[in-house]
Order: sequence, then structure tokens, then C-alpha cells
Amino acid sequence: MKYTKKILEDKRIELTINVEKKEWDDALENAYKENKGKYNIQGFRKGHAPRKVIEKTYGDTVFYDDAIDGCFYRYYLEVLSKEKDIKPVGNPEISIDKIDDNGLQLTLKVTNKPEVELGAYKDIEIKSEKPKVTKAEVDHELEHLRESRVKFVPVTREAKLGDTVTIDFSGSIDGVKFDGGTATDFDLELGSHSFIDNFEDQLVGTKKDDKKDVVVTFPADYPAENLSGKKATFAVTVKEIKEKVMPELNDKFADEVSEFSTLKELEESTKKKLLDRKEKEEKSKAENKLIDQIVDNAKVDVPEVMVLEQIDEYIHDFEHRLMYQGLNLEGYLKYANTTLDDLKKSRVDDAKRTVKTRLVLEKIMTDEKLNISDEELLKKYNEHATTKAEKLEDLQKVMGEEQFNYFANSLLLNKLMKFLKENNKLD
Repeated sequence: MKYTKKILEDKRIELTINVEKKEWDDALENAYKENKGKYNIQGFRKGHAPRKVIEKTYGDTVFYDDAIDGCFYRYYLEVLSKEKDIKPVGNPEISIDKIDDNGLQLTLKVTNKPEVELGAYKDIEIKSEKPKVTKAEVDHELEHLRESRVKFVPVTREAKLGDTVTIDFSGSIDGVKFDGGTATDFDLELGSHSFIDNFEDQLVGTKKDDKKDVVVTFPADYPAENLSGKKATFAVTVKEIKEKVMPELNDKFADEVSEFSTLKELEESTKKKLLDRKEKEEKSKAENKLIDQIVDNAKVDVPEVMVLEQIDEYIHDFEHRLMYQGLNLEGYLKYANTTLDDLKKSRVDDAKRTVKTRLVLEKIMTDEKLNISDEELLKKYNEHATTKAEKLEDLQKVMGEEQFNYFANSLLLNKLMKFLKENNKLD
């Protein structure tokens, strides 16, 4: 194999790889050996037909695609092992210039990892606001605590906003029931806007055992097309009305919900927790501001292929989040009235920023020789693990490749952040 290298105007690297006759013949023979079991030839047991017979039956080029793939992977890696300055990102663009009995010529256009020109990443001053906690914020937290201890007490009066009614209902359009429009013993808080239109408002004033026809109109953009914009009638039976009763904020309440015997102590503890939370948030904001400043100070031409790969990663993660919510991407796009292309376009700027940030941080770690040793990995893992690992190989087997890489990268980023905080001023 021989090859030539050329730098293109768009900064990509063009590799022309010439596979000579003997190498090409070997690649075809390997392709035949690996794939002969796929072909049924009359008169031969499956997988035992000679190569010439298969080629005569299916065409002379029957093994070309697999042979080309074999040559690409073998000789591309061989070139990369020799050309240490080539650090490819993404898959190369491949074209076949020549292919015949005398050999193969491939042209690969490779996007190289871009050079990063670091700006200032030390002695940067980031100012933060000193967090404060107001009485209103403490009261808001205590109100949440009260909500968690709320009781629902059955009443015989008319239902009002804020009450929870237990109802049976059956919905129909033009006298025909529709899927999903029927339920029994359904608890509905009046005023929660859980149901469409003014469904809940029409139940205000009802009493236990009342029957009422509730008429509503589905919104025009309702996800179910068979219901969107349609007027529906729900036959509702009110089975029970419950009033929300909140506990009083006093010493007794504090004693019941906490380790404190007085409301004042509970308020002071709540204030301290809120302050601790705000201080952590401010610390995180300051660290993010520092990273943003360092990235802004650096110069790097982010390759399009890296941006596209990052966008694909965003979409992949988004699909997983939708899946956990019982949704899929196709349904989301339809509901959001958008397309996959538009969704990808909306993430371009974020993807560019993410890639640039990663490249800048990698450059700092390289320049500052920040790395994680095997000993550090093992020590950190064994600090909390029930099953101890003595060798890195053991750790990799226990965690699996994906989790191990995540673990190692997390430790490395922690070391980088520690370095940046030590060399900059975060007030």
C-alpha cells in the first residue's frame, strides 16, 4: 500500500490510498472466506462453493464491497499509525477513484481535530452576589411543608373551588362515546385546571349524589385529532366532596414534622437550608461563568462534522427522555408542529458551544498535564464500593466500558475544576 497526503483549502486532509494488486487479491480472498456461507450454489454444500463459481453465478464484483471495506479499515488505520499529526474527528468522506484486477485507489477526506489557541485561563476574577434568604422564601417553604400534611375531609355542603370531588364521568360527542372519555372514582381538584375548558367550573355548586351534564369544547390544537375542536358532553355523577384542611403553623406542627420542638427553630433551620442551597447555586454559577470566560477567551474553528455529531447526541438523549415519559420523537414532533430538521437547526448554536467548550478544556488538560492515574481511579472507586477492585482491569469489568469511561471522565473534570479554581479568583 502506498499513500499521499494533501492539505485542502477547507483544512481537511486528503489521503489517496493505492492498494496494489497482491493486497487487493488478498482482500478479495478474505471477503470470499468471510462471506461464502451466505451463498447457495446448486451442487455444493452451503459455504463450500469455490470463489470462481460464486463470482460466475453472482457476478465478478460480488465480493468487491466487502473487500473495499476491509481495505479501508486496514489501510486507513495503518496511515493513522504513521501520521501522528492526523487526529480525525468523525468518519472520513470516501470516494473510489479506481478499481480493477490490478488494484484499488481510494481517496479519503479527513476532518482533523482543530488546533485550539488558548487565551487567558488563569488569574481571572469572577464576582458573585452574596446570597440572602427573605422571610417570604422561608414562608413559601413552610407552606410546602404544610401542603405535604394536608388532610381531605368529606363535607356535605356545595362544592367550591379548592375542593376535591370524586366523580364518575362518561364523555360523548353527538351521542357517541369516545376512547379515554370515561372514568370512575376520579379525584378532581376544582380550580386545578387539570381538565379542558371550564369543566371544573361547571362542578362548582354541586352536591354529593348530584348528576350533571358538563359541556365543553376541546381546543383546536388538542393532540387527538378526532377530538380537536369538537364539543363534548360529559355525564358526571358527584360521589363525594372533600375539603382541603391545612395544619396550623405552630409549635405543635413543628414538633410533628421535624426534630424541632418550636416553630421558631423550624423557621431558623429552614432559613439555613435555603441559604446553603443558594450558596451552592452561586458557587456553581461562578464556576460556569469562569468556564464561559475561558472559552470566550480561546479561539478555535469548530468543524461542522463535530457539530453534527453533537446535535445527533442531543437528539438521541432527547429521545431517551421522551421514552421515559411514555412518548416518542415522532409524536413529539407532531404535537410541537415541527420537523426533525427544524429541531436539529434549533440546537446548532448550543452544539457549537458544547464542542468548543470540550476542545478548550481538553487543550488545558493537555497543556497542564492533568490526568487520572490508575491508582487514583482504584482509590476513588474503592472508597465507596462494597466489592473492592485491586486492578484496573477488574474495575473495568465490574463497571462496564460505558460506566467506567463516565467515571474516569468525571474524576478528570473534577481535577480540572480544582485546578481552575486554584488558579483563578472566585469571590
